[in-house]
Amino acid sequence: MKRAFTLIELLVVIAIIAILAAILFPVFTQAKAAAKKTQCLSNMRQLGIGLSMYMTESDETCFFFGHAVDVSRANPTVPFGATRENRWWNQIQPYLKSLEILKSPSDPLQRPHALEDGQAGRPLVKRSYVANRAAENLNTSSIDAVSDIVVITAKHGSYDDSWYEPPKNLYPKTATTPPVLWLDLQTNGVNNTFFDGHAKWLSKGALTSDPCGLPYSGVQLMRQYPIPPTPGQPNRTPWHPACPN
Repeated sequence: MKRAFTLIELLVVIAIIAILAAILFPVFTQAKAAAKKTQCLSNMRQLGIGLSMYMTESDETCFFFGHAVDVSRANPTVPFGATRENRWWNQIQPYLKSLEILKSPSDPLQRPHALEDGQAGRPLVKRSYVANRAAENLNTSSIDAVSDIVVITAKHGSYDDSWYEPPKNLYPKTATTPPVLWLDLQTNGVNNTFFDGHAKWLSKGALTSDPCGLPYSGVQLMRQYPIPPTPGQPNRTPWHPACPN
């Protein structure tokens, strides 16, 4: 006569499975997050390579700032305007394998710019990364610490911004909205691309230990090579009370 499982034995097996699942699921989740972080870092390395190639063919000068209202170091009197062509990623696009690298697997939203949102006949270019306005239109020969200054990093998924302004965007926009930078996107830190093209992860603590975000934020560049003020709008400023000009 075959012996069947008793109810107690069945409950014990179910309990063991539940315990194993409770142990293993967090491990799987952590492994999945680590894999996404690694893929994101690879994307940022490719962005660094593309930026380096662009700068090599542009007299070692970084991409310029295109905006509908604010001016650029490249043209301090009249805004270039906001167009698809002058988005920083499209400026370096000829040196990139694919615009797919603009998406971080760690970012569940990958919110695109309004000009590339897939609506009303516009193309859809999902994007997780944002460029540092402190770096725009600067030549590497004028920068002392090219391996310390972040040029590209992750934007918070709720924003479609092309650029971030340090030190202002290190801090929440309002009491109820996060900073433009997603400083804790990946295990309480975030991947970054630097002026010299290399990429690495930095902890949120390292990025915010100084109120100006130094040395990574590029605030030192803004002091050395000031960003031109917006004509007729003196209150439009990238500075923050925690880090005055």
